[in-house]
Amino acid sequence: MIDDKILDQVIPVPDLTELKDQRIQELSDAGFTITNFHSGGVFHTLLMIVLRIQIELLELCRTVLNQMFVSHASGAWLDLKMSDYSKTRKLAQKTQGVVTVSRTDTDGEAVKIPKGHIFKSIKDINGDELRFVALQEITLQKGAKSVEVPVEAEVEGARYNVPAGQITRTLTYLGDVTISNSAGWITREGSDTEDDESARERTLRSWSELALVPLRDTYINVCSAIAGVLYVTVKDQHPRGQGTVDIIITSEAGTATEDLLEKCRVACEEIREPDTDVKVKSAEIVAQDVAVTVTVSSALSQDGLAERVQASVTDLLKLRNRGDSLNELTHADIIHKIKSDVSTVRNVTVTTPAADVTLAEEKVIMAGKITVTVKGV
Repeated sequence: MIDDKILDQVIPVPDLTELKDQRIQELSDAGFTITNFHSGGVFHTLLMIVLRIQIELLELCRTVLNQMFVSHASGAWLDLKMSDYSKTRKLAQKTQGVVTVSRTDTDGEAVKIPKGHIFKSIKDINGDELRFVALQEITLQKGAKSVEVPVEAEVEGARYNVPAGQITRTLTYLGDVTISNSAGWITREGSDTEDDESARERTLRSWSELALVPLRDTYINVCSAIAGVLYVTVKDQHPRGQGTVDIIITSEAGTATEDLLEKCRVACEEIREPDTDVKVKSAEIVAQDVAVTVTVSSALSQDGLAERVQASVTDLLKLRNRGDSLNELTHADIIHKIKSDVSTVRNVTVTTPAADVTLAEEKVIMAGKITVTVKGV
């Protein structure tokens, strides 16, 4: 939002009482026939309606002024301003991947998995489960141990980029089989609709695309415009020797799929200089175990407390919640997050990691095993 001090200079909004007194004085000085301006009178009521409309119009003008600039616009107003820069907001897309259906008994009968069959994730702390729909009919043939089923998330969103081992159930019985999603199961990252902050930043960075020679921000902008890309790190100080540039892509799921990397390579190829060697690669995911001990009053119930603390730490380590600090994890952040989310916690001690963690730029910290110990005092 534009600073109120600036708005007060450009479009000042008077106080209603002061404005009323000013108008009554002006009418009196002009010899206006009506002299009864007391509250409750008909003319007083009509005057107050007119003055209220005047103030509301001034406040509307202030709102419109705010929305006239990319740096302050939001919502649909921002979409309109982005079009001036030939930019559009990135839309949400559904996660796609493969779910493995397997069995230990190779003598079992063939199992048909119809198109549209629904697989489900395990329930989270809130009892929510995520559904994935089979994209084509697949048969686990007799004698085969396993088969991969291409699936797509039920709806759009980054929350469907679940870790390995989360999709383990099915809506309808398929027989004596097990269901799983292995590491690297995602073939297309799901994403949410781009938020205002990201869209605004990308639009304002458009000026870098006008440079005769591609700049660091130029590479960031062309890659950031691709759906599924969450964060872009550019190493342009000759990381592999003279004339080299490394571009590290962090996707909505963490590790970027080869399909997403290829889209980024195509985008970078269109703008790179002929003598520049550009390498596009995925960020390296590092699973960080977290162990905390929380202290609560012995008079309070501890039922479900460990699960709430675990959910709080999990939320802290979600990629979209962390801005550009994807390679950092501090004790202070963990403690603040837990105490903010779980008000009954009196104290938090972080035992793992032993100290604040800061990794190289191309590495991204994601949640590993989260252990919570609850103590009463």
